[in-house]
Order: sequence, then structure tokens, then C-alpha cells
Amino acid sequence: MRDSGQFLLVVHEAMAKAGVDLNAVYSRLGYDAEKLPLKELRTPHQQQALFWQVVEGVTGDPDIGLHLCPHLPVFRGEVLEYLMFSSPTFGEGIQRALKYIRLVSDALSVRLVHDAAGARICVVGSTLDAPQLRHTEICVVYELIQFARTVTDRNYAPLRVKLRCSPRSPVAEYEKVFGCPVEFGGAESEIWFNPKLLEFRSPRWDPDLLQLHEELAAKRLSDLHRRDLVERIRKVLSQRLELESCDLDEVAREVGLPPRRLRFELARAGTSFSQIVTDFRYALARRLLTRTDESIDNIVYLTGFSEPSTFYRAFKRWSGMTPVQYREKHRTVPPAA
Repeated sequence: MRDSGQFLLVVHEAMAKAGVDLNAVYSRLGYDAEKLPLKELRTPHQQQALFWQVVEGVTGDPDIGLHLCPHLPVFRGEVLEYLMFSSPTFGEGIQRALKYIRLVSDALSVRLVHDAAGARICVVGSTLDAPQLRHTEICVVYELIQFARTVTDRNYAPLRVKLRCSPRSPVAEYEKVFGCPVEFGGAESEIWFNPKLLEFRSPRWDPDLLQLHEELAAKRLSDLHRRDLVERIRKVLSQRLELESCDLDEVAREVGLPPRRLRFELARAGTSFSQIVTDFRYALARRLLTRTDESIDNIVYLTGFSEPSTFYRAFKRWSGMTPVQYREKHRTVPPAA
């Protein structure tokens, strides 16, 4: 499961406005805050637990997610926002946008429920059992409320909110932040609102633009599927490379696609199986040369080459240096005594 860097960007801006020591946060995480390409990132979801653990540690605030909420900028969901605006009603816009929620996160589950009890947006920010992820869910609930206000010309107002977590601050603080009564300990987080808002007519409704936005959302989702496919192939390579048994047919079988379809999907992603293998071998070789004391002969084996001479020629072609020269120039571990 992976999360879009757009969410981290929103939290990053909130931390900056709240005066959180960003350099302390990112240095503990091993990142350079100024060079972090937040919007382009798509990070493993489990890293969020570590992220919030670090933020808690830097700020000393066990309810930091709640206290960041007033500083969060409105989430500009780009294509999701376009779908909301160009749909005829708020209710139809939500249903369309939720089809593409994976563009934001694989772990985020959001659904619209409208039954005899009323209307609510139900949220599960993560299925991971990590207490730090309460902050993600609190921020997501807050951002959904702000987003709904934006796309309804501020007609949207929550009637009540129920959170999955337990309170770590006085309940009055939660109610001030969300602007409504707040309950805790739900099976999922819920944002209740007036069902009449589902019929709110978007002043920007345009059927032609709606079609274009649907096509754009579908394209971005397809692109994401292809990026995931490349990651799955890399994972297979990491398991098979040492066996010198990683041809396209075998990898296609492991990822559950016919070889011809795999070639097609990779071509659409702007790459090829041979290019992925080459890039993977080069990255692995660089890592082994600079971060380990593995012998060159063993690196030849670990990167899936049958002969040292073949490895030497390939590495010289990739880097312009021999493996020994590269290790001497870039190594980050002291040589063995």
C-alpha cells in the first residue's frame, strides 16, 4: 500500500505554519527537507506510522494530528476536485471522486452512505494496527470536511463526527476543531451531514468537462497501475536474480500476466522488461559496492551475472568506471580490517 505525496505536502505545510521544527523531523527520518520532492512521492503506507512517531517525538504532542488541523491548507485534489466541480450534484461528485481515491492512497477507504439513519461519509484511514496512525485519520476527516465545504460553496457543514480513536485532548478541543459534536470509539470514522446536500447543484457543472475529467482520472489511475506493476517486477527480480532465472516469461507468470500483455503494459509505462532488469542490476550493484564489504566476485553472483567479465563490461558501460573505482570513490562503509 502506498500514499500520494500530496497528503504529506498538506501536512508539511501545516507543520510549517504551526512552527514545528521541520529540519528535526526530516533529519530523524533521514531526509533533506529542502530536497524532498513531496508532491512526486508515493511512499509505502507503513512509513506513516514512523513519520507520526517522529513528529510526536519532536513536538512532544501526543495529539499533534488534531492540533495541526487548523493549520492544514485545503486539500487541492486536482482531478478529484475537478470531478466534484463538473458533476451535476454534490452526491454524484462524491461517488465519482471515490472511484479514484486510490490516486491519494491505497490504504484510505472512504465511502458515502445514505440510508434511513441519514447521510455520512465513512472513513478508515488505515487497516494497520499502529496507534500513531490516529493522526492520519483525524487529518483526513478534517480535510474531507474542508474539501466538501469548498466544492459546495461553503454550504456543507457536519452535523456530528465520530472518530475511531479515543480522545487524547479534552473533547471540547475536538468539537472546536471540527465545528460540531464529536464522538469516539467507532468502528470507522463518520462525518454526518444533512442529506439534502447530496442534491446541491454544482454551479460549475459541465457535461463536456466532466467527460474530460473522467478520462483524465482514468488515465492517471492506469498510470498508477503500471507504476505498481513495475514495482512488482522489481520485487520479483530481487527474489529471483541470484538464481539467474528471471526471464520475461517467468516474471510474467509471477505477476499474473501473459508475457505479451506484460510487454504492452511496460511499453505504455515508457519502459521495457530489459530496461527494468538493467536498472535493477545497476542499482543493486551500486548499493552492494558502496554499502557492503561483499567481494566483487560475490556481487557478480548477487546481481545475476554469469561471468565477472560480463559484469565488469556492463558496469563500466553504466557508470564510466570499473566496479573497484566506483567503490573507492563512493563507498560509505569503512573497508574491512
